[in-house]
Amino acid sequence: MKKFFALFIFLTGFLFALSTNNILALSWENTYCKFHHSRECKTRSRYSYTNFTIHGLWPKHKNFCRVRYPFKLSPLLKKVLQKYMPAAKYGLARHEWKKHGTCFGVDANTYFLTAIKLTQQFNETNFAGYFRTHLGEYVSLARLRFLFGGTFGSKNKRKFQLLCIKGHIAEIRISLKGNPIKEDLNTLINKAKPMIGVRQCQGGIITAP
Repeated sequence: MKKFFALFIFLTGFLFALSTNNILALSWENTYCKFHHSRECKTRSRYSYTNFTIHGLWPKHKNFCRVRYPFKLSPLLKKVLQKYMPAAKYGLARHEWKKHGTCFGVDANTYFLTAIKLTQQFNETNFAGYFRTHLGEYVSLARLRFLFGGTFGSKNKRKFQLLCIKGHIAEIRISLKGNPIKEDLNTLINKAKPMIGVRQCQGGIITAP
């Protein structure tokens, strides 16, 4: 019985281990709303006009984990999350939790607070600032890699994936490695592997609000 109990503790500890190999997916909401007339586009915060917003925080190579924490957010977090994830109250937060959050290794409040922290840090960088000062302009992938390297270190310039919709930049997905709760964005990017062999658009327009 003691051996069984010890094995149970080991296995549950493994199943609930914090994911340290992740992707931070951030949306440029102006592009999404240019091509979609969804409800969140009518009610989104002004923050999303000039900042990236949360699509998700995704553990790599894991989806829909069997270990299920309840999707339960505090009232305050629900309100705050709508600023950083405009579609949160329309089902995106629940979907992201079910598909990705259950594989992350923490409760729902900690998961989304971590995503918010990393998004805030990203939006405070010169890289994100470039988007705010070049609204409506075209920017190439090569230029963005140069800017990303200048912001996070030259060795990190290929640690993101760029996605576009009809020639407009729609999303950036950033490779992270390490403890996303305790470590900052720059440290997580430094430890990550480059995004090699993924689909990339070669540049696009920075859609204005």
